[in-house]
Amino acid sequence: MATPTHVMAPALASSISDRAFRVLHVLALHMDSGWVPIPPIAEMLGMTSHQIRLPLAELRAAGMVEHDRRYETGDTGRKTWHTYVRLADDNATEDAA
Repeated sequence: MATPTHVMAPALASSISDRAFRVLHVLALHMDSGWVPIPPIAEMLGMTSHQIRLPLAELRAAGMVEHDRRYETGDTGRKTWHTYVRLADDNATEDAA
């Protein structure tokens, strides 16, 4: 995983929103390089899963974050879609900047 300074430099040079920057900050400083489900990220930011959808879309469009949707069994025992995100690798982040 890239150091936070490498992750933040393209973000500071882009025109992403404050919320998108906060989401990126949480991913860079508090998460490992693996796939992370959306709810813990939203909880760390004091938001709901729906409130971080637009900031995540901004980050995906800027090439800073990758997402993966998986059809898994949820807490209720029924299958549902779960979305996971992670920081894009260094090459993709540099290309987007």
